[in-house]
Amino acid sequence: MTIDRRSMLFGAFASLALGCARPEPPRITPRSADVTGVTAQGLGLRVHCVVRNTNRFDLTVQRVSVRLTLAGRDLGVTELPSTLRLPTNTDVPMDIDVRAPWGDLPGIVAVTVFNENIPYRLDGSARVGGERLNVDVPFTLESTLPRRVLLGAASSATPGMPPLH
Repeated sequence: MTIDRRSMLFGAFASLALGCARPEPPRITPRSADVTGVTAQGLGLRVHCVVRNTNRFDLTVQRVSVRLTLAGRDLGVTELPSTLRLPTNTDVPMDIDVRAPWGDLPGIVAVTVFNENIPYRLDGSARVGGERLNVDVPFTLESTLPRRVLLGAASSATPGMPPLH
């Protein structure tokens, strides 16, 4: 085999290997979260994220899963389907509506009695991919929400109870 032929074969194999390279996971950056609802049943949050796809081809967010922890208490997981398209080299806004039942609202109010702001943490992952290959991309957001939000929910959860301040 001549050197030119070897070079051509090497080039062909290299092109094939690069063409089949595994895609890079997109970057998911949570920016903020807004309270969308507080009831006796639970808490609603809208999480604002930006997703950037650095690949040379489009990807799709297929599913999003988010676990909410409030004041160290696990409020469960929200699972959402998605069809968000991620064009190449573009920042794409992604809003996620999280709904979490309280589970133990009186306990949460009790352990946060001396805190004006209640810490929460969102641990999420987005299933992203194309036709043949998918990957779960993790993201995390830590912040606080005002205690008055919890107190309003506690008041509405107990009939006849005056509003707490």
